[in-house]
Amino acid sequence: MRRLLLLGFLAFLLVWASYPLMARIQEGVASGAQDQETVQVENWDPQEVYRRAQLLVDKGGLRQGLDLFLRLREQSPRYRPLAVQRHICQLYERIGDISKALEEYEGFIRRFPWARDRVQMLMRMAAMAEVALHDLGRAWRYLEMIPEDKVPPGDMAPYLFNKGYLLEKMGKKDEAVEYYRRLVEEYPRTVGGFWAKERLKELTQNEVSGGQERDTGR
Repeated sequence: MRRLLLLGFLAFLLVWASYPLMARIQEGVASGAQDQETVQVENWDPQEVYRRAQLLVDKGGLRQGLDLFLRLREQSPRYRPLAVQRHICQLYERIGDISKALEEYEGFIRRFPWARDRVQMLMRMAAMAEVALHDLGRAWRYLEMIPEDKVPPGDMAPYLFNKGYLLEKMGKKDEAVEYYRRLVEEYPRTVGGFWAKERLKELTQNEVSGGQERDTGR
């Protein structure tokens, strides 16, 4: 039972910064068949196109809204570029095209390195890479792009746990232990601190068991 709870918590930590990932994917699948038709725009007014795209998304026309935002970025690149790019990233995620979503998120990070939610966005990207694409290396690369001194205090425990968890999954258990120990020492009363302690128990127990087997010649 404890192991099942742990696995559930690990999944939670990896998507902690985002709208539940699988719900976004299902939302996109459900809406995809309804909005394939391209929206026609007669008189191009960036403000009106932006408003219309938002309205389409609010009504469930995710792909049509995405199409308008993409056209807005191409035809009026100076109109609210940060907001438009953010919509494009989120809509690719919501329709379930995670590879394209990550490509757009990477573009966002490069183009707007000063964005106030950059840390949370990279956390979201790591979650998508691990949960949806099962790409541990890519998830780790996103976490490594976050300067530790820029992580908000309230996000530090999940940040440390996620790094330890990814290292453990990549087979780098000694490095994972360092992050888990740090989490236990610095944030002992957090949920992440509790589960880091559990991971340390299991990892150190495995080391002891392995050593005993070698000593007995098994």
